[in-house]
Amino acid sequence: MSRPWSRIGAVAMIIGLLVAACSSGNDKGSGGTGGGGGAAAGKCPLGAIAKAPRKPVDITVWHAMTQANETTLKQLTDQFNGSQTDVRVKLVNQTNYEDTFTKFKAGLGSGDLPDLVQLQDISLQLMIDSRAILPAQACVDADKYDLSDHIIRVVDYYKVKGVLWPMPFNVSNLVLLYNKQAFTKAGLDPEKPPATFDEIRAASEKIVASGAAKAGIALKRAPEYPEQWLAKAGQPYVNNGNGRQRRATAVTFDNQAGLDIYTWLASMVKDKLAVSTPNKGFDHLLAVANANTAMTIESSASLGTIVGVLGNYPSVTLGVGAFPGPLGQGGVLVGGAAMYIVNKSSPAKQEAAWRFAKFLDEPASQATWSAGTGYVPIRKSAIDLEPIKKRWAEVPGFKVAYDQLLAGATNTATAGPVIGDYAGVRKAVENALTAMITTGTPPKTAIDQAAQRANAAIKDYNVRVGG
Repeated sequence: MSRPWSRIGAVAMIIGLLVAACSSGNDKGSGGTGGGGGAAAGKCPLGAIAKAPRKPVDITVWHAMTQANETTLKQLTDQFNGSQTDVRVKLVNQTNYEDTFTKFKAGLGSGDLPDLVQLQDISLQLMIDSRAILPAQACVDADKYDLSDHIIRVVDYYKVKGVLWPMPFNVSNLVLLYNKQAFTKAGLDPEKPPATFDEIRAASEKIVASGAAKAGIALKRAPEYPEQWLAKAGQPYVNNGNGRQRRATAVTFDNQAGLDIYTWLASMVKDKLAVSTPNKGFDHLLAVANANTAMTIESSASLGTIVGVLGNYPSVTLGVGAFPGPLGQGGVLVGGAAMYIVNKSSPAKQEAAWRFAKFLDEPASQATWSAGTGYVPIRKSAIDLEPIKKRWAEVPGFKVAYDQLLAGATNTATAGPVIGDYAGVRKAVENALTAMITTGTPPKTAIDQAAQRANAAIKDYNVRVGG
């Protein structure tokens, strides 16, 4: 007979299984050299492997995948290595995206660099400015590689002024997680999750009134939430065409749409309809597990592990809904990470890196990858293959992130912001959200402070790189 877990047991399980998935899958990106990329710099060395003095050509790939994600990546890598004799791939786990990028920066001076590196979407501008990568566009052009089967919004996300810089690989976005049992108890339709701010508030009011949970929703003080909400509203995050026409010099999130988001957040917490949790950690998931709330928001990259963990709670029947937010002509942003070819490697290793990056994007690879991890398949034809068809039939919630990505508009807002010091901008927003929620700073003051500090971070970065 199953029993509800203790909080200590829940924390141990969730931290042990989710820390990697959430830290390496919660993402949101940028791009552009001085507000653009221009023509693809560098030449893709096709034919270099044929001229290599010996084969296979060994390459090192740095990645940040753990748990089920790492297992699936290893499976694909073994498949690639066993399918041919020209290239042999060695995976090196750097634990998370932040550590990977820190080591990569150090390697620019020491020479300790991989041949292919997986970095999260917010690293795009930094990688372009590093001048240490061979744009994937150079190989796309030289190899006459067809991108028409890729999800166009994913490709466009990593393009700046027509140049595709990395090869997209693992794509995710935010989804709503909710307890169907709590919805039923509150008199809500468990198959119709709320899709807008107004619907979240209305559902939360019913949940609290019915006693189904102490609050409606647990919301992290996560800076990526306002980014995604503004994109859904069809509003750019920074100036100069979201930083894609020219290098961004200031944020634009301190507009009426942004203020409406901050005001909604503050009012939900003030009215005890929402519980605010730290950006780091898993308190938002524990809130659902322990019936403190009936809903939360998390990256689809963690979905596979979350389904397994929350399945241990008899009082939780997990539902997955599209990321709720404001109305507007927008959509969710592309999150996740991509593969960068390092131009410091020999020509043969660069070509080998390109071959492996192509393999990871093949429909069969993407079907296997998505089914094993919860990431969105980035090839349209992949969804017709058995691994992902079977997974989506077993857990329909896995398909939500894919559907909402395709349903979103393609415009300046949903292309995603191009920011140099993206981390600095996020820190400014997180600090403002924390002040608003925990100390009562008015929403207008909070968003103004976030914009002021974010602009300072952008200016400082641009000065340092000569932008």
